[in-house]
Amino acid sequence: MGQATLSAVTGIEGVETGAYFAQRHADRLAVGGGPIEVVPPLQPLFASGGIERGRVYALHGEAHLSLLFALCSHATTHGSWLAIVNTPHVGFMSAYEYGVALHRVVTVNTPPAHEAQVVGALVDGFDLVALSSPTCSVAQARKIAARVKAQGSALLILGKPGAFEVDTHLSAHTTRWHFTTHALARTVHVCAHGRRTPRQRSCAVELPSSQGRVQ
Repeated sequence: MGQATLSAVTGIEGVETGAYFAQRHADRLAVGGGPIEVVPPLQPLFASGGIERGRVYALHGEAHLSLLFALCSHATTHGSWLAIVNTPHVGFMSAYEYGVALHRVVTVNTPPAHEAQVVGALVDGFDLVALSSPTCSVAQARKIAARVKAQGSALLILGKPGAFEVDTHLSAHTTRWHFTTHALARTVHVCAHGRRTPRQRSCAVELPSSQGRVQ
């Protein structure tokens, strides 16, 4: 992975072994996989009810990080791993509040010169790879997208997609904050549209809910 710096966030539930991870990945490829499941409130955004494998998604709006955590919460608690690339200000406490299983989250920091190589390697082994403001070339973006499709993973781009051709855009904007003495949660309106989304889809969710998850 060149000069990439990689770290795993461990949680109280333990760490999945490398052997189990490899076997689960092989099993997924053997059966072709299915949509990556999301929590019920976000299912209306997707025609199949979940994140389609092999696709590139772009997350926009001031609530895009909250949306990322909400989208990945169910998958990480049911065996999928999430890699977050070049997102130095990611809030792990917030991710935990949304239900993300932190022991299946890996963060990677890499210089632009190695970005395409690192992301390409990650989509080979992770169900979900999130990348902030990619800088790779058009040719590199196409190669990564081809690997995403071949491996059955999903690439979630935060911010401007750069050279990537996006299958579905997901925009998340806060419509209402919920306070007591401090901010507890917010209602977020999410829209999905793009070349692989036949019609615009939308939903409203509370992030996080009063139970500390997605509602």
